Amino acid sequence: MFGVRKPATLLCVLVSLTLRISMGQAPSTIREVTIEADDTLVVQVLNGEELSKEWRVASSGELNLPMVGRVKVSGLTVSECEKLLTERLRRYQHDPQVTVYVHEFRSHPVSVVGAVEKPGVYQLTRHTTLFDAVVMAGGPKEAGPTVTLTRAERSGPIPHNRARAKLEEGGKSSMQLVVDLKDVMSGRGAEAELEVHSDDVISVATVKQLKLVHMSGEVNRPGSVELVQAPTMSLVKLVALAGGLTRSASPGKTMIVHINDDGVQTSAAFVDLRKVMRGKVRDLELMPGDVVIVPSNTLMAYMQTASMSAVTTGMLLLGRF
Repeated sequence: MFGVRKPATLLCVLVSLTLRISMGQAPSTIREVTIEADDTLVVQVLNGEELSKEWRVASSGELNLPMVGRVKVSGLTVSECEKLLTERLRRYQHDPQVTVYVHEFRSHPVSVVGAVEKPGVYQLTRHTTLFDAVVMAGGPKEAGPTVTLTRAERSGPIPHNRARAKLEEGGKSSMQLVVDLKDVMSGRGAEAELEVHSDDVISVATVKQLKLVHMSGEVNRPGSVELVQAPTMSLVKLVALAGGLTRSASPGKTMIVHINDDGVQTSAAFVDLRKVMRGKVRDLELMPGDVVIVPSNTLMAYMQTASMSAVTTGMLLLGRF
């Protein structure tokens, strides 16, 4: 037996149904949900107190009920389960009246990860769209531009023309779809209204933190370089990418400051860029967040403010390394 001790009365069933409807879950939608192992069902049989209670679906997908015996219910909808139990009870009752509700879902998980307020695993209790699932996780938080839906092969295809097959580790395959977050969060359209299935994984992209070094001041092409593969960049190479120094540059008092991810200056140092370029002193390796400022002979005060403006004024991207 897999019965739960606490009896379920008709009043409990009606209250549960009322709550589901108030949450936007229409009865017809509830009855289309598929029952799976570990779900808890409320079975209500007219003049059948022994059967009228909560029952947990076993890991085998079966219910073990008085009179009815063992019956496979996993994979059935609620309405199909009702019909099956009704047919089994006809042996013992004339015109049995059977009602089934899913009291607790344990087997319809969907994972929402990435840049959302409350990432985690959620149970699907009704027809749920991609928009619904992201909202269920608290909505986007510091998110990037895309949402990725991944579905195991056993759960069927993703009905979208941009969905593609993906080979997982161990030779297993899955379907994957990448869509724009703004389309999903509009709440309308093909992307927002895609139905989410059990075991789907929804990943909201995070904002990509660019690893940049910056060059400003008296160079021919002030700008930034994105470090994609290399962890650092030499000072001499950065100057070369910036087109070299202008005629009015004063490289002997070049300033290097570091700006952290919060936009706060954490360090500053002066170097003689002229000696570095001539090989008289060791070249420097620049880290992401470093800002090199080459002053002019007449604009020394510029050095005091250029460090911040260098990372806030949309400088030209000189290259990626």
